Amino acid sequence: QPRKNRPSAHFIGNNMSKLKISCIYLDMDGVICDFVARYKKLFNESPDQIRDKKQFNLFNQFIHGQNFETLEMMPHASELLEFLRNAPVPTEILSSTARQDSHENISKQKEIWLNSHGITFKRNFVPGKQLKKEYAREDTLIIDDTESVITDWRIAGGHAIWHRDVPNTLAMLKLYF
Repeated sequence: QPRKNRPSAHFIGNNMSKLKISCIYLDMDGVICDFVARYKKLFNESPDQIRDKKQFNLFNQFIHGQNFETLEMMPHASELLEFLRNAPVPTEILSSTARQDSHENISKQKEIWLNSHGITFKRNFVPGKQLKKEYAREDTLIIDDTESVITDWRIAGGHAIWHRDVPNTLAMLKLYF
């Protein structure tokens, strides 16, 4: 559940293994499912390039094409999911639906994707990545591939792993558990 009043604790040093983590929040796009590859396949440009050009109609086409339901799994995502299924604390999905007007449609598509891959973690969908920080507490950890989400999460007092690839993320998780 999001919390409005969060302490802004920051932990520095090598004492991560002594920190109490009560919940891990896992992003979807770019961590366990490959949004960018499908976008490039359909539009021959990355989502960032299209966003910079303000070609939002292409993102709307992506949504209306039900693409979030059928994204490929990211390389080695199954290894990360297996680790999280066996972690000593619960994992929950925390994924953005981009904006309010697409929230319901994208949430449904992401539910279908998760179900089709047998991922039963509790699901939290927010209508904008900037809202993820509302879930941050000093005893929570997020795994996300977006630098601004990581920065916001840490400022809000939570722990964060900036996901670049599964081997590095697993190495960081093992420092916590």
